[in-house]
Amino acid sequence: MTSVLRTIEANFQAVAVDDQTRQAALDNLAIWLEQPRFATYVPAIQSLVQRGSWEALVDCFYRMLPFGTGGRRGAVGVGPNRMNPYTVVTSVQGHCQFLASRFPGQELSVVLACDVREFFDIRGAYDKAALGDMYGMSSKDFTCLAAQVYAANGVTAVMADPAETTFVSTPELSYHIYALGAHGGLNMSASHNHPDDNGAKFYNAAGGQEVPPHDEELVRIASGVIDASLVSFDEARERGLVRFLTDKERNGYIQLNVALSQCDSRSARVAYSPLNGTGLSSVLPVLMEAGFHVELVDGESDYDGAFPLVPFRLPNPEYPAVMKGAIETAKAKGCDMALATDPDADRLGVASPDKQGKWHCFTGNQIGILMAWHILGEMKSKGKLTPAHYMVKTEVTTDMLTALARHFDVRIVGHLLVGFKYIGGVLDEIARTGRFGDLEAKEADFLLAMEESHGVLTSPLVRDKDAANGALTIAELASRCKEQGTTLYELLNQLYKQFGYYGTTLQSMVMEGAAGLANIRKLQSSMRASPPRAIGGREVVEFHDRQDEGGPFGSISSETDRASRDVLVFRLEGGFRLTLRPSGTEPKNKSYIELAAAPLGDRATDEQLARQIDGVNLELARLVREWEIELMSRLGVPWPAYAPLFSDTLSMDRKRYFVDNIAKELESALTGDSAVKDWAHGMSRKIEEVAPMALLKDGLSAFALGLSLSAQQRMEHFLLLNGGEEL
Repeated sequence: MTSVLRTIEANFQAVAVDDQTRQAALDNLAIWLEQPRFATYVPAIQSLVQRGSWEALVDCFYRMLPFGTGGRRGAVGVGPNRMNPYTVVTSVQGHCQFLASRFPGQELSVVLACDVREFFDIRGAYDKAALGDMYGMSSKDFTCLAAQVYAANGVTAVMADPAETTFVSTPELSYHIYALGAHGGLNMSASHNHPDDNGAKFYNAAGGQEVPPHDEELVRIASGVIDASLVSFDEARERGLVRFLTDKERNGYIQLNVALSQCDSRSARVAYSPLNGTGLSSVLPVLMEAGFHVELVDGESDYDGAFPLVPFRLPNPEYPAVMKGAIETAKAKGCDMALATDPDADRLGVASPDKQGKWHCFTGNQIGILMAWHILGEMKSKGKLTPAHYMVKTEVTTDMLTALARHFDVRIVGHLLVGFKYIGGVLDEIARTGRFGDLEAKEADFLLAMEESHGVLTSPLVRDKDAANGALTIAELASRCKEQGTTLYELLNQLYKQFGYYGTTLQSMVMEGAAGLANIRKLQSSMRASPPRAIGGREVVEFHDRQDEGGPFGSISSETDRASRDVLVFRLEGGFRLTLRPSGTEPKNKSYIELAAAPLGDRATDEQLARQIDGVNLELARLVREWEIELMSRLGVPWPAYAPLFSDTLSMDRKRYFVDNIAKELESALTGDSAVKDWAHGMSRKIEEVAPMALLKDGLSAFALGLSLSAQQRMEHFLLLNGGEEL
């Protein structure tokens, strides 16, 4: 292996990382190539060497995959910076040691869950033959490994029978932890990520995730674990350290959700796609038990961890393109609404037609607002709503929920850091102490919690977002609308007339690998040290650093608290609010932007509202483009005006490759003498190397605007030839 290491070291010199990162990768590679316990991974390492995948090798080995406040998540593959049996079992070993320190002398138990994903290296990072047992490894396989580690540490694991074709969703896991009095839990899931990804997400005894400062001990312990103890799965069962969830226990979760019903309206016909995930065992039975007529989407309604028919294999209902199957089924089957959920069934997507029959996908903020309106209105009409009731949201979630709370005279907790774990923390603290900050409340006073990323919750007995109770609530509201001769979309517009249009948008910049992480940190550091005085031509009138200990969040309680508070808030003239933060689970930073318009009043016409919405959305779009150009300038990268229009699901590396390489060739082709058909096929193949055409369509159209009229026409023809819908 010495010669292999010498080859790697020589080629690492060309990789654009600092010496410390390069050396850390080499040190870890030496361990994985030489120690017998890593022997099964050696062929995969050698395949990367043979491919000359030097940047990938650095990224796979320069660090241990960070154990964040919730656990580990990332691409499946070889090395300490990937999800694989080694990183999973050491993570679980760390959780065992944490539980032993938290609950000394107790007989410990955990609940385990997983999603449907399987690793088939769809991205083509490896030679498949070199992957060995990792090829085809599923979340269920990882969960069984986890159970073996828990058993070796004397911790009882409660889980679904792996021999059965069934899965436990994220919110159902939360429910069982709380209901069974377990000491914690584990969910093997990468949520809405690409099927090549996976993750180990750990839960506390309340059914939520630890919040600062309590999470720091878990991070500290788990980050230091380099080996784990295991027993066989059969031995674990024989010793009673693995048991399977009963039908009665699982039905308890279904009945909990059905009992959340606010009315008996069931007239809406529902088209539903679980996007091949666990919603089949949670959302679907809740809707059917409640009495709704449900039409399933063909090809997306069986358990399949490859998500074969989901657009771009991106099973995230936040993106309108992913709702396509549900909408087409709704049209074909005469349904009144379309629903979709991500693979672990905690995120909910909703679409509804307008009165002309055109279908619209709702944002997470809009879904939560509609749900809040339904719950508040139904409870008020029955005389059950009191000023003691309260709702919860995160700081980056729409302020329209605050307006609804004032209108109905209920309380709201609205100043939380990003992440549903903070919402779960509020519910747990109120359940234990009867208060959260200045808010005194009982568990039964809770109405609804929401975050902008399509996460909603209506039960205080679940401590994570729950698409099942969200689906039930929104289906009831759709039924109410149908009975009144309207639709969810029309109701939303009426609310905008009454409370004002709250325009929101989310911009993500995906920056992968070691260099990407360095750029994310550089951006936060640059913005914190030298915040812009203006963004998009609008003056910054307020700037808030949530790490400021003199601010509303007070003293920093731990390093995990410091990381969670890596949040910068800009308020701009004209009423804009812009919040910048690095994602805690994905290699990206995120910018949340909101602009609220004044209420037009109930008598405003649809045309007046449409003009207001178009005006706000245009301002938001302009600001997003200018903001991305500002961020890239902080990295020293000139950024053309068309680049921000490429889908933000694409990595910045791919966008830069287009800007630096493909754009020049494309410009030459568009302005040349050859006919479109003569070059379209070859050019489309080159562009598809960057990304599917649908993800580049808007940016390509904007790119052409800088060319001659004939070139613009040729680009339009080119796009028509290649088709595709944008995300």
